[in-house]
Amino acid sequence: MTTSRDPLDTAAYLVFALAVLFAAASVGNIVLPAAYARETASWAAQGLGQDWVDVLVVVPVLLLSALLARRGSRRAALVMGGATAYTTYSLVLYAFAVHFNQLFLVYGVALGAGFYALVNLVVSYSRGDRRSWLSPGRLASRAAGAFAVFLGLAFYTLWLAEIIPAIAAGRAPETLAEVGLITNPVQVLDVGIVLPAFVVGGVALLRGRRLGYWLVPVMLTFAVLMDLALIGMDVSMATRNVPGGGQRILMFAVMAAVSLGLCWGMLRSGAREN
Repeated sequence: MTTSRDPLDTAAYLVFALAVLFAAASVGNIVLPAAYARETASWAAQGLGQDWVDVLVVVPVLLLSALLARRGSRRAALVMGGATAYTTYSLVLYAFAVHFNQLFLVYGVALGAGFYALVNLVVSYSRGDRRSWLSPGRLASRAAGAFAVFLGLAFYTLWLAEIIPAIAAGRAPETLAEVGLITNPVQVLDVGIVLPAFVVGGVALLRGRRLGYWLVPVMLTFAVLMDLALIGMDVSMATRNVPGGGQRILMFAVMAAVSLGLCWGMLRSGAREN
């Protein structure tokens, strides 16, 4: 009698490959002068700041979480999902919002690895009742769920405050000129995919639905890594005297700390390892 393979196993192998490719892309962006040669000063500075965070933080998180998930850690499996979501999000920007360069194939193959890893992770998370993975207290669940909804709605408000007036005026948002793009892929990803995941996951957790018990820890992990990347971007802009650099470091640091605390509270108090 044969048993079906858990897609989590396939995802872990893909995440190992993703980590190697992502490291190659990030290091390549740092050391190859041509990588950001045609970008605006702001976009290049943001890219380099994020690359350093990716090399020093994200790649180790990908590797360690995949290794521990393969060994049966349910906490690590959820962290791996958040790290994979962040990495795939970032690779969309590399592939579609950075001028063609020597790393193009690395961006493309890595994006594919991230996408298929996410597909396998979602299938794995959706199998059975993942509430058995977590049993956080009522306060921890409500706090994490409420914060996830808050993040989603807050950033919707932020983006729509820029997008709607631009549409009404028949012009492009001013921030596009700073990065030299025809449209903002970050807004597309956030408005269409990321922010709905925060809101849906948060509401599901507040209502005790099984979707929330895996989606919220995944999205909070995503939030921690994204906030760290945004700090890296701001520091990089400030050190290169790019206008606007260094102004949001404290805000992102607070958001990262709150996201980390709530995510850790759910995982630490609830996850029961195999």
